[in-house]
Amino acid sequence: MKKIWERIVPLAKVDREWDIRFWQAQSASMRFKTAWEMLGDFYKLRGKKINAGSFRLQRTAENLKQT
Repeated sequence: MKKIWERIVPLAKVDREWDIRFWQAQSASMRFKTAWEMLGDFYKLRGKKINAGSFRLQRTAENLKQT
């Protein structure tokens, strides 16, 4: 059976505590699956094509030297 979480509060009383509790109650695989779906929705809303390279993490490279 699917469990549904909901919370209705006045906008002035909105805090992140409920959101944090909700996401911590989910498994890691469910959080990754949801994040992946949100990325797909973002690209669709922007009208961008979705391909294998679309969802790559940003990479940066640095060269550190101790002097």
